[in-house]
Amino acid sequence: MDNTEKGRAADYNEDEARLASLGYKQNMKRQFTGLQNFGFTLTNSSVLIGIIPLFGFGLKTGGPVVAVWGWLLVAFFVMFIGLGMAEICSTFPTAGGLYFWTAKLGGPKWGPMFSWYEAWFNMLGQVAGCSGSVLAAALFMNTLISIWVPSYVPSGRNDFFVMAALMIVAGLVNTAGGRALKIASLVSVFVHIVGTIVIIIVVLVGAPERQSAEFVFTEFRDYTGYTTTAKTSPVFVFMLGLLQSQWSMLGYDASAHMSEETEKSYVNGPRGILLSIFASVLIGLGLALALTFGIQDYLTTMDSPYGAAPRIFLDCAGDKGGSVLIFIVVFAGFLCGVATVASNSRMLYAFARDGGLPFSPFWT
Repeated sequence: MDNTEKGRAADYNEDEARLASLGYKQNMKRQFTGLQNFGFTLTNSSVLIGIIPLFGFGLKTGGPVVAVWGWLLVAFFVMFIGLGMAEICSTFPTAGGLYFWTAKLGGPKWGPMFSWYEAWFNMLGQVAGCSGSVLAAALFMNTLISIWVPSYVPSGRNDFFVMAALMIVAGLVNTAGGRALKIASLVSVFVHIVGTIVIIIVVLVGAPERQSAEFVFTEFRDYTGYTTTAKTSPVFVFMLGLLQSQWSMLGYDASAHMSEETEKSYVNGPRGILLSIFASVLIGLGLALALTFGIQDYLTTMDSPYGAAPRIFLDCAGDKGGSVLIFIVVFAGFLCGVATVASNSRMLYAFARDGGLPFSPFWT
């Protein structure tokens, strides 16, 4: 056994010992590296499938100010949450994640009750998040088809079938085993970082005209239409617009859910949480700035049947180039579906292991 193998064996024994101290036996193979753990969390957050589908929503609820400053504001607070989660994850690196932490930190009086509630909210939220990301990918896939097939009319039925197909494939990737997930994680890191950079460059370079810095950093728009007799509160509109950023600033608990299969989880789990947030903030800010600078006509972009971001892609890169950018988003959405299924299944397994689900032995 060489030094590398000895080091891995020592790390594995340390991981197994830490897990045993928390009351669990090592049942899953530790096959993911720190980079792959980071990849799962970066993909769960997915700025491409968070910012881009909701960019039109942001244009209505505050406009450029919300897209840029709202992103930074949400990122500021999320970083503090991430720091706290990373600290706890370093002590309790288990697949249960948040609900297990709640049980331990809540004490014997409040821990069990709040842990149970947290587990169910976490699980249901993950199911909704997974469905939302794949639905966004399906919507953009249908947008892509409608660009090249003018007679094609997107419908709710078509959206559902495309979404179902993508979800089934995402599930099949997960059932293919650890090797498939390793590849998917690394590919997703490339798509979300390099793909986002490509979108930023193409939009900024290809834009026929670019908006001014004053517009990007100070323009506030309210097209909510909540009232026709009085002006809607700008504070309310701004707070509503923050949902565009908050939709991307989530899912970073995936590093914890994947921790029982991650080498040196007490280090790589917390690191995955913090690095994914940091990377998402940087590439997300660049994406938000590029899209805002690339707006050609505000109202046309906001009300485009293709969606605001696809309209910007088409304006800046033409039908062919814009279609490539849209496909990047579709692929990112599919990879997000793969990662969320992986994370969700680990959380469900952990909850069943603790007897929290009906027919728990069946799920474990």
